[in-house]
Amino acid sequence: MNNMNENFDAFDEYAMKFDFEEDAIRRKYEHSYRVMRESDAIVYSLGLEEDDSYLACIIGLLHDIGRFEQWTKYHTYSDRSSVDHAILGAKILFDDNLISKFNLDKKDYALVRTAIENHGTYKLYEKGMDEHTLLHSKIIRDADKIDILYQFSNPKIVRLEEENNNDISKVVKEKFLKHQCIDKNDVKNKNDGTLMKIGIIFDLNFDYSKNIILEREYLERMLEYLNNKELFKQYIEEAIKFLKGSDR
Repeated sequence: MNNMNENFDAFDEYAMKFDFEEDAIRRKYEHSYRVMRESDAIVYSLGLEEDDSYLACIIGLLHDIGRFEQWTKYHTYSDRSSVDHAILGAKILFDDNLISKFNLDKKDYALVRTAIENHGTYKLYEKGMDEHTLLHSKIIRDADKIDILYQFSNPKIVRLEEENNNDISKVVKEKFLKHQCIDKNDVKNKNDGTLMKIGIIFDLNFDYSKNIILEREYLERMLEYLNNKELFKQYIEEAIKFLKGSDR
């Protein structure tokens, strides 16, 4: 990646200030690099120019930079019970001027900030975004979700919580079957939370993202280690059907 080495150095210098003895910190560091690579793969699949590859890689590398401080201060990655990690990351980068350590043209600051601030929102609010900013906001959202599903498919990284004694709430079930993302406010139990995580596929923007999840069999691997396979089997099958959909 052209000119990215100094960005890797700057990112590592910042990240290494935190406690890598903690799995949560180390996982976010590794996640950041994987999301960067997925962002670059999406750009390649779209046939975009090298400048867009560079931008997407910087956004991917920096999208979760707020997580390090969030975990260190609050010992949680729950934005609801601590702070919005995306807004915190943008503040650290642009208000505290950490971005000056990265090789990024100032003309791209607004685009990068917007993409980072919007990467984890329930829905992407496109109002007021120019076409280029919207494109990169979609790229980082997809890249992030691809790696989130990778983590969910690997119990050594993240083990999904689910309960055998609870069904899935009516609203959550209905939204999923309508291929709608599930709002955290609708989640009433751990089974709802697991279905919400599977349902992030309904917010994917690009064919590459859908195809790579199918190719790597992330959803099938998730089902393998869920205790309540009978409950989730139909939803995993519905999700796979969606990813294979003819409407693409």
